[in-house]
Amino acid sequence: MIDPKDDSVKVIDTPFQGPRRLRVDAVGDVWIGAFPEAKIVRYHPADSSFHDYPLPSALNGAETPYSLNVDRARQQVWVTGTASDTLLRLDIASGAWRTFPLPRKVTFTRDIEIAADGSVYTSNGAFPSWQIEDGQPTLIKLEPGD
Repeated sequence: MIDPKDDSVKVIDTPFQGPRRLRVDAVGDVWIGAFPEAKIVRYHPADSSFHDYPLPSALNGAETPYSLNVDRARQQVWVTGTASDTLLRLDIASGAWRTFPLPRKVTFTRDIEIAADGSVYTSNGAFPSWQIEDGQPTLIKLEPGD
């Protein structure tokens, strides 16, 4: 964390491995993918606390959340279900998960973007690309409908 007032730097130790692709929600909490641990983590800066959210698709800890993004308008966290060919959504208020299967197998999803209407976009790109069903990396649009 960098303080713009004095350019001081504070390193925050995480109680999990592999933090990546962090995003901030509407109340200032930081959401982080714990890539090798099959979960996402919420960091609350006000008291420096962490809270784990294991992914529902984690079969024996095999899920790898490569990326996540926060839909601030709807207070939802979207997560790439990289090992399960899914997109996952956590409702922040209730803590409830919803799983959305993707239309192709081996869809190693790289990132997530959220449109104003709540549609979710992701792209897949396994390497080599012939591993993906149909052998083509794609742009995928999901319309959750709720």
